[in-house]
Amino acid sequence: MSLKTRTVNTLFGMSLFAAVSLPSHAQQKPFDYYLMSLSWSPEFCATRPQDRQCGRGYGLVLHGVWPQYSKGYPSACSNERLSANVLHDFAGLYPSEKLAFHEWEKHGTCSGLSPNDYLQLSQSLKQGFVTPSELQNLTQPLRTTPNQLSQYILASNPTLNASALAFSCKDSGRFLQEIYVCYDKSGVTATACGSDVKRRSQKSCGQDSFLVRSIR
Repeated sequence: MSLKTRTVNTLFGMSLFAAVSLPSHAQQKPFDYYLMSLSWSPEFCATRPQDRQCGRGYGLVLHGVWPQYSKGYPSACSNERLSANVLHDFAGLYPSEKLAFHEWEKHGTCSGLSPNDYLQLSQSLKQGFVTPSELQNLTQPLRTTPNQLSQYILASNPTLNASALAFSCKDSGRFLQEIYVCYDKSGVTATACGSDVKRRSQKSCGQDSFLVRSIR
């Protein structure tokens, strides 16, 4: 093989590597809506009592704000990092810093927003959600149904609607794990959750009723 041929092949290989190594958001198709996931901390702590968020009296905590397709979702769309300095400005937004970094890497990088703007959006959505009184200072487990829980949430958050809500349960539907709230791409207006999210919610919390663990 001539020197010229080897040089051309090398340059071609470097170009191909550069193309493959581009941040994946360059090829990402636009997402359709946001899903805010709020975890019920007592359920998380039932199996992870040593985690730093446990024993602090938390109820609903922010799991994350996730760009969604009408079916499925994008994930890990770039290598952009969330700096500790930026996260410091949003102290307390997540129950742990480890979760905050994970959520940015997996979901925030697919939002098209800077780390600061993504955390600002997440904070606005979290602060804009009013926890129903039925879930506040819960000293005894609460047995409820998906419909009842939806009504509690809608009574406290009149700008939402039932189509924008979904739930996740654990242990074959016995315990509430998470509350999902769906918003349009502006992050302002409630919108219907995707059919895949609704289907998983019905399957996950499909029993007649489930328990919401008490806050400790």
